[in-house]
Amino acid sequence: MEILNKKRNNKVFLVIIEILILSLFLTLNIVPIIWGVLTSIKNPRDIAAFPPKIFNFVPVFDHYRTVIAGGLFRSMMVSVRNSAVTIVFGALIASVTAFGFDRYRFKGRKLLFFCVILGIPLSVGSSALLIPNYLYMVKMGLNNRIFTLPILYITYNLPMAIWILKGNIEAIPISIDESARIEGCSDMYIFSHLILPLAKPAIAAASLFLFIGSWNEFVTSSVMVDSPHLRPIQLSIYNYLGFFGREWGPLTASATIAIIPILIIFTFLSKLLISGLTQGSVKG
Repeated sequence: MEILNKKRNNKVFLVIIEILILSLFLTLNIVPIIWGVLTSIKNPRDIAAFPPKIFNFVPVFDHYRTVIAGGLFRSMMVSVRNSAVTIVFGALIASVTAFGFDRYRFKGRKLLFFCVILGIPLSVGSSALLIPNYLYMVKMGLNNRIFTLPILYITYNLPMAIWILKGNIEAIPISIDESARIEGCSDMYIFSHLILPLAKPAIAAASLFLFIGSWNEFVTSSVMVDSPHLRPIQLSIYNYLGFFGREWGPLTASATIAIIPILIIFTFLSKLLISGLTQGSVKG
């Protein structure tokens, strides 16, 4: 009986520790967002007040009017366009590539896939190749064009998308392909009508990574484009980090608007993201 009580107490202790750790992570992630939203609806006097005013202020929406009048929605539409192109072409190329890596045997397959794995850090460290990419794009006349950023976003985030889809397609039994071939189905039919429907969660997960990689990117866009009609939303936010100081009201207002699409997408597609990342963890 004492042993059972000891095990039960240890289990309760571990649950409490997990809850505390989770609460800490939630606090570290949610508090800055809440603080930014509250700052975006304060007048300049309340923003500069000390001690800081948390809820004892009169909300105003002048900062949102300022950023909207400054063309933030235009920049948001540019980011939406770039993200949509990145998702469509990136998911298509990644699906075909992952299918080829898993279902076909050819010379150098493992080496090529190893190169894909090596390219995964590009999705988080693309600035390392910024200078050579800029020189190449300028030499080919591809900088400051409507397709400049989507091309780079697809290139940077494609290895991660291929890796996600490769693991998922690997978990789909190859007997499905063999049965379809016996019935006279082509490889294109197998890919489009059998593999892709079964890999929907992985495609959704890869698309989310493609979206995040394009929507949140700043360094590449700040160098590759300079026309106002090509400026994505992250560059518009940066405009409020002025030479004479930060405009905290417009800065937090524009940042609040910028995170809304990400919050909406993760709210409705988080289950697909989790299932897409875990579906290929066990083959069979």
